[in-house]
Amino acid sequence: MHSSAVNDPSESRKAIFRRLVDLYAAGDLSALDQVIAPDYTGHVSAGDRDLEGFRQSIRYFHNLFIYDKDSFEINDQLVDGEKVATRMTAHVKVRATGEPVTLMGINIARIVEGKLVEEWNTWEQLQAPGSQGLGVVGA
Repeated sequence: MHSSAVNDPSESRKAIFRRLVDLYAAGDLSALDQVIAPDYTGHVSAGDRDLEGFRQSIRYFHNLFIYDKDSFEINDQLVDGEKVATRMTAHVKVRATGEPVTLMGINIARIVEGKLVEEWNTWEQLQAPGSQGLGVVGA
């Protein structure tokens, strides 16, 4: 983290979220404690989840898709107090077929004392014309 991120709470919160995205792409479950609070709550379309539920989600989506270190692209980030709103795109491949898939996500993360404590997120697959898509939500 750059020194400017350490001194600017907004930049620091963005950097923490970016670190979380990098850990997600890597499937690094052991390092999640560095950026997620033990009392984390996630609000997704499948219902609320705790930290273990978040780990299960990563395992599930890594079984479904192939990620690389550049899979996630942060398109926009806005900070208001403790909350970081992020619009992002994920470029992944279907593990079973190798077919490329593009997903668009919106996340609102509440970051307190350097850790994600609560989030709201949703994902949609961007479909090619005539494509049925995978119907993926709540990543």
